[in-house]
Amino acid sequence: MITNSEAILKAIGESYFILQSTEKIKVAIPQILSLLGNATQVDRVYVFQNYLGEGDELHFSQTFEWVAKGVTPQIDFEELQNIPWSVFPLVAEKLSKNMVINEVLNEESNGKDFYDTMAAQGILSFLFIPIMVDQNFWGFIGFDNCTSKEIYSQEQAAALHAFASTLGYTILAKKQKKRLIKIKENYSFLVNNVNEVIFRLDQDCKWSFVNKRWEKITKKSPRETLWTFFKDAFHTKYREEISALMEKLSVGTIKQLTFEAELLITNKRSKWVKVQVSKQHDLKNTAAGYAGSIVDINKEKETQAKLEESIDRTNAVINSVKDTLYTFSRDLKEVYFVSDNISLLGIDRERYINEEGYWYEIIHPEDQYIVDHELERLHEVGVFDAVYRIKNENGKEVWLQDKAWAAKDQKDNILKVHGRYTDVTELKQKELKLNEESLKRLNDLLQAVNDTQLSFNIDKDFQKPLDVLLTKILEITGSQFGFIGEVFYDDLKAPYLKTHAITNIAWSKESEQFFQENYKTGLIFRNLDTLFGRSLSTGELVIANDVKSDPRATGTPMGHPPIKKYMGVPVYKGTEFLGLMGFANKETDYVESDLEILQPLISGYANLIKSIRSYEQKQLVEQQKAQADQMYRLLSDNTSDIIALHSLDLRFEYISPSIYKVLGYKPEDCLGRTPSELFGVTKIENESIDLLNEFSTVMTHRHKLTNKPIALETLITPLRNSNGEIYSYMAASRDVTEREAVLEELKDSLTREQELNQLKSRFISMTSHEFRTPLATIMSSTEILEILLADIDDQTLKKKTVTHLERINNQIQRLTGVIADLLILEKNAQDKIIISKEQVSINQFLRNIVDKNFPEYSKNIRLILPKEDHIINLDPSLLSHVISNLIDNAVKYSKKSSQNPEIILELADGFYKIKVKDYGLGIPYEDQKYIFGSFFRAKNVSTIKGTGLGLNIVKEFIEKLGGEIHFISIENQGTEFTITLPYEH
Repeated sequence: MITNSEAILKAIGESYFILQSTEKIKVAIPQILSLLGNATQVDRVYVFQNYLGEGDELHFSQTFEWVAKGVTPQIDFEELQNIPWSVFPLVAEKLSKNMVINEVLNEESNGKDFYDTMAAQGILSFLFIPIMVDQNFWGFIGFDNCTSKEIYSQEQAAALHAFASTLGYTILAKKQKKRLIKIKENYSFLVNNVNEVIFRLDQDCKWSFVNKRWEKITKKSPRETLWTFFKDAFHTKYREEISALMEKLSVGTIKQLTFEAELLITNKRSKWVKVQVSKQHDLKNTAAGYAGSIVDINKEKETQAKLEESIDRTNAVINSVKDTLYTFSRDLKEVYFVSDNISLLGIDRERYINEEGYWYEIIHPEDQYIVDHELERLHEVGVFDAVYRIKNENGKEVWLQDKAWAAKDQKDNILKVHGRYTDVTELKQKELKLNEESLKRLNDLLQAVNDTQLSFNIDKDFQKPLDVLLTKILEITGSQFGFIGEVFYDDLKAPYLKTHAITNIAWSKESEQFFQENYKTGLIFRNLDTLFGRSLSTGELVIANDVKSDPRATGTPMGHPPIKKYMGVPVYKGTEFLGLMGFANKETDYVESDLEILQPLISGYANLIKSIRSYEQKQLVEQQKAQADQMYRLLSDNTSDIIALHSLDLRFEYISPSIYKVLGYKPEDCLGRTPSELFGVTKIENESIDLLNEFSTVMTHRHKLTNKPIALETLITPLRNSNGEIYSYMAASRDVTEREAVLEELKDSLTREQELNQLKSRFISMTSHEFRTPLATIMSSTEILEILLADIDDQTLKKKTVTHLERINNQIQRLTGVIADLLILEKNAQDKIIISKEQVSINQFLRNIVDKNFPEYSKNIRLILPKEDHIINLDPSLLSHVISNLIDNAVKYSKKSSQNPEIILELADGFYKIKVKDYGLGIPYEDQKYIFGSFFRAKNVSTIKGTGLGLNIVKEFIEKLGGEIHFISIENQGTEFTITLPYEH
């Protein structure tokens, strides 16, 4: 069991402070992870965040990480990014239910896949704490222990869980705050930049606000207009009518008024405007004045007058032409114009203009596919040209030649469609000679399509009609066998076919059994290296009249009937590739003209596929909605949190059964009463609720049965209707009694910790001072003794004395170095080391360190530097200390090596690296994780002098300079330290 509870509670307390005082979550989380990691003394602390991946499946990725000194970071590993939760279903289920996972790693508890993944990282025990945002599973905080199987106590896990809950509320609050700021910015921008006048009137119909557009339209400043009567802004001939309309709006006779009038502008002139006004209410539904908009339509009015004059002249020309001319909107839903002689075709002009889609309804059903095809071409290339039949008001069939073209803007967007009808009935009747047998077969096919559609719409069954449809298609095309099916795509975006109907060509007992078992549900074909696979992969028509020698054919299974000729017909709805029809072994060659008779069937089949998919999607949505409703009711009825709905006066309209478990009240005791009436709490009623954001508070209640104080954290969310008006409040309350107690304990612990830090600083300062004074005295005494020795003639005594004096001096220097290192660490801990950068020639800087600090080894240290020196902005004092320490270690621990230490400088874009490499003792693998710790020395250097503080100071300095330090070491082969620093010119 992890024992450092006090450190954990202190770290959590500091984390709460960071979370509340730091503006950005992204900045706060790394600091918090560092605090929690050092306090819990684990190897890694990290945050994973959830998101919806492909197919709306829940995934998670690592977004933050802290690692202990010497531990390799994992955040850049691809294996820890974009992971679907379906891989670890047991873990996902627990965390999504806001459950903490505090376990020693084993195969049984969370599944084999999870065990293998964690074991591969060397993890022995772990703690996963869910982060819930707005009651949704947002992600989790993880703690990995790779050195022991210790787990957290229930109290420690609860404290960390309470912090994660606060983190979730903070994330939600930050999101809501950003959204509110964005809404306000957008609203302000919209009001002042729209091309309309936006205004408000008070209840006396006086102007109380106008936006910037007012000055541009009227040439008057808003100040001239504000607090004058609304009607006075318009020409006198409209004022009486405007007053009457405003009176109707005031008493509620009309909900909104719209009128056109002449607005007065400067120099006694006026211009035409269109005005809309609606009544405004406050939250209590009390009348609060009026709001509206004004649009400048002066140019439109002038243009309309000119247009009416032009239309009169144009109509005289149009009606003298025998053909019927028309103009449609871009979506063909609105008829802008049609000439009067449309009546010569037997078509009612008023119906043609006023009934949406009437022009399409009168097209003969058998010819609608021709129009559909040409409509696609109209949208693609802007041209329509078709000959088809219509049924006029008298029930007579009339053949029309319909030519149309699209008018487009500069961006190639269709604006309008112009065209003309020409009556070609007499000509078509002479040319049209249909074979009665072919016509009957075509009618049978159309009937089969209709039967299929009808069966699906009524019984949701299309199998038997589609079997009939396939049989009839084979008859009319003269094919021996074939299939029709739907196209799908797998996870790798590869297409595959699922049959709706297929000819039984089983060639063995096994294939017959397979066919009978699967043809009703659809056979699946995924092999794209075939003729029909060619159609699937390209979406194009495939015709092969000599299959045996066609390079696209790859043969058939043994016993399969031979395929001599093949035609694969793709089925499209617009540009969407939906299905495939395949036919084989026609007596004559397949040709593209075979498609002409099949075209209406292809269109009908495409519509059926779309209907099937729409139905399946609807069924899925209804199923998901039912599941969501069930889950909501299950959550509401079984959650330990209290979920409640309040009216606008805060009376309970609904409350979950968990109220009894938490506070001892039954739901029926609460309904119709306010929290003040029921519990005696008045905090909510006395505080102003932010109508645009959630409102969170902690209040103490009394348990009805035990009178025990219960601290509830309540999150109140305003609920709005489609108009943005608040109609209710939802409150979610959670028992945080334990958390509040922990917070109080944390505050006390933090105070004690601060006192201990002050005591430690005073102790180090006092001890350093007390050591330095006697050390200086000893040093002075040894110097005097050395002077006195010069007068002694006894060489034996003199030699022995010098030896002991050298030992004393060495130990004095060693102890002085330890004191200096301790003072540096303490000064850094108190953030008193100041970075002072200056421009330095980096090559010369490294040479000077070697020459001045290691003169006796300068010839044995190899410098590998770029040919061209570079000026870099750095702190020479701190960096010199770092490089000197690393060189000193390289020399000290490689004295017995035949290869000399190396110093390597590498320059890159944005950063530079300094490597110090030796071929000496190396660092044992099991000691590497502790090498940057205070007073730590590897087990293989116990006979070599050292304090164990040098590398700790090096790492502190490098981090203060904004860099990183890493090392690679193999025992008895050597060590390479790499410093990476930002490259500042």
